Amino acid sequence: MSKKVVKTIILATLIAVVIISINWWKQNQNFKKTTAQNMPIASAAKGDLEVVLKGSGTLLPMEQETINLKVDGTVKKVYFEEGSVVKKGDLLLELENEELEIGLKKAQLALTQQQFNLEDAYDQKEKAVVYADEDGVVKSINVKSRDSVNSSSILTTIVDQNYTKVRVPFISTQLERISVGQKAEVLLLDALYSVEGRVEKIDNVGTLTSSGAIYYYATIVIDGNHYIEGTDRRVKVCVVSKNGKEQALEEGIVEPYSVVEVRPGISSEIEDIYIDEGDTVKKGQKLFSLKVSDIDSNIEKQTLSFEQAKLDLESKLSQMNNLLIYSGIDGTIIEQNIKEGDLIRPSATSDSNSPAAVIVNYSKMQVVLPIDELDINKVEIGMPVKITAEAVPGEVFQGTVEIIAEQGQSQNNVSTFDVTISTEKIAGLKAGMTVDAELVVAEKQDVLMLPITAIQYKDGKSYVMPTDSTQMTEVKTGISNEEHIEIVSGLKEGDKVLLSNSGTTNTGFGERSGGQMGPVNQMPAGGPPTNGKQNRRE
Repeated sequence: MSKKVVKTIILATLIAVVIISINWWKQNQNFKKTTAQNMPIASAAKGDLEVVLKGSGTLLPMEQETINLKVDGTVKKVYFEEGSVVKKGDLLLELENEELEIGLKKAQLALTQQQFNLEDAYDQKEKAVVYADEDGVVKSINVKSRDSVNSSSILTTIVDQNYTKVRVPFISTQLERISVGQKAEVLLLDALYSVEGRVEKIDNVGTLTSSGAIYYYATIVIDGNHYIEGTDRRVKVCVVSKNGKEQALEEGIVEPYSVVEVRPGISSEIEDIYIDEGDTVKKGQKLFSLKVSDIDSNIEKQTLSFEQAKLDLESKLSQMNNLLIYSGIDGTIIEQNIKEGDLIRPSATSDSNSPAAVIVNYSKMQVVLPIDELDINKVEIGMPVKITAEAVPGEVFQGTVEIIAEQGQSQNNVSTFDVTISTEKIAGLKAGMTVDAELVVAEKQDVLMLPITAIQYKDGKSYVMPTDSTQMTEVKTGISNEEHIEIVSGLKEGDKVLLSNSGTTNTGFGERSGGQMGPVNQMPAGGPPTNGKQNRRE
């Protein structure tokens, strides 16, 4: 084939391709124009935009108390009847249980006894250290380390060497001239010299002698240590009175003023001795210490027994308190299942047990709405709520978000959270009726907006199709409801865009398709908007 023929064929082919391309482009433009002409058009316009969650639920009392009896007993007194209006703290009924009352007294006695035992155990520990009761000189030590002793064992004897004493008799006529505090002259017969003393005590009761006389003994205290151990040191005594000297009827024998026998007070084992014979000690000085390991163990045991007795008493008191039943709320008795004389046996398990009473407070009502997990963070405590009901057409009542559940409930892979809305008692509405609620979670005034079907999504961005262009325009969106969406940037007022004829719905109240709480537009596949995407209603 010649080169000329080849060039002719190539040129003809190129011309054919160009003609076909031009025809395809013209047909495509005509298709786009026809499509645009067939699609609805909307203009960007300004207005007020609200995002509202809507739902319906059953109106119920905010407070209700079921009175269940917790202890066995007999109904002694009932202070209410069905229909009675009661206040919080009112006494509703009394039960009586003789066996429980006896058990309470026993528990009180047991606790008292255990308290005594515990105090005694601590007292035993205090007695494990032995102190001097008086000033004096250690006369003798009767034990050594590791000796076992009991409460009556004499560990040591302490003698007071600052004073000595003598007891001498007088007759009643002499007592008229003798009184406590008077001076006395004491003649030491073995030394033939006198020392001064004083009257410390006079017996009030006389002592009958073998001769039939009645003597009254006076105790004379002498400064200094004039006692000689192992010797009866005899003295004569004259008491110096205002009228002269009164001579004692008989001689006396000098005695130590004070001899203290130190005992431990408990049974134990000597651990340490802190004194020696002949030591001078002061009152309160430590003398001995005893082994305390057994004592500490006993304290621990008695403490446990005391705590157990206290718990037993608290349990009995709690049961006794349950014999008196009080109202926990203000309200009306709507159910009564008890009368005086009834025998109560809650301990006998039975599925048919009915509550003693049911109290309802109708002064404040509530409705609970399940809110979708994508909307729950828009709801806040204290938000105002509009409440309507078919039972009172044309009326709008105010409510408030009272409680937002911390934990959701999942069904069909959709989680919802209960929101409790409270309202004052509504005239014409009764508990159990259905009401509708509207909760405004977002609102803006005088914003630029479009129908929500104007928005198309791709790669997480929002776009619209202007009527005067063949290219999509990116826009930034704000809040939205099921009909309109805010245009933050990308368009100006009056700009015309094409609308889409397709869309899916989302309720936001526990269902995401055709739910009973009202449909809401959901964005097409390709990426949802960053906000305004759940159950809403304008």
